[in-house]
Amino acid sequence: MAIAEEQLTGTKKSLVDAAATLIAERGFDAVTVREITGKADTNIASVKYHFGSKEELIDAVVANFVSPVNMGRLARIDKLEEAGDFCAEDLLRAFLEPMLSQIKGSPLSEKLFCQLMGRVIGERPYEFPEQVMGQFREVAARYVPAFIKAEPGLTEEDVFWRIHFSFGVMSNMLTNGELLKKVASGKVGEEQLEKTLSRVIDFCAAGFKQGGTKR
Repeated sequence: MAIAEEQLTGTKKSLVDAAATLIAERGFDAVTVREITGKADTNIASVKYHFGSKEELIDAVVANFVSPVNMGRLARIDKLEEAGDFCAEDLLRAFLEPMLSQIKGSPLSEKLFCQLMGRVIGERPYEFPEQVMGQFREVAARYVPAFIKAEPGLTEEDVFWRIHFSFGVMSNMLTNGELLKKVASGKVGEEQLEKTLSRVIDFCAAGFKQGGTKR
């Protein structure tokens, strides 16, 4: 497993934690360096000293929350491949459940973490840092052939699209749960995140089980 995770400490950690909270609450573009440093109880120059720019601080926020998820994905597929027998649902659980584990272990509240990850997946206005892109490529190199093994009728292109669609479903679940409750007018209530994630996996698994693209 090649993915490495940076251990943040001191002022650097305070800045990342402060930026993560503010971005989760308001979005990437709305948050200023002054607001971040104010929440971290440090000065504006500390951002340039530790990260170089606001954009590089945002890169650090993304890496800090995404890297453990990708590490979990690789650990989970190691176990599935060692067992040797898996289906699309197993792979989706291995791919999506590490995000739930990260939510549970985060200093952010569940609601804020969900909002942050939803924004990372669905609305980030910058390119992902190369560190994170490299992780995604490493994860894809393991999961794409595994999905093809589980669903032999699919091509590599099919699998990449269906993983992409699954990301979209996960993003919408993380960011728009409150909207769903309002639209449903009481027909959808509060439930444990584990149950909602199971709904996502069931929905996405049905998509993976459809036949490959007709040429």
